[in-house]
Amino acid sequence: MNKITEIRIEEVKDYDNNEFYYYIYCVKDTGERIEVGKSKTKPQCYKQEVTYQ
Repeated sequence: MNKITEIRIEEVKDYDNNEFYYYIYCVKDTGERIEVGKSKTKPQCYKQEVTYQ
């Protein structure tokens, strides 16, 4: 079963093309990268924990 091991947000500053954005992607335990997208505004990260009884 493939699981997501990381969710990353990288700030990209491309001065040659005058582009500034945030690149968001996930990494599976197989090493495969899944591109989520690009954002001009800084994404907010939240942690959510659920306890099942």
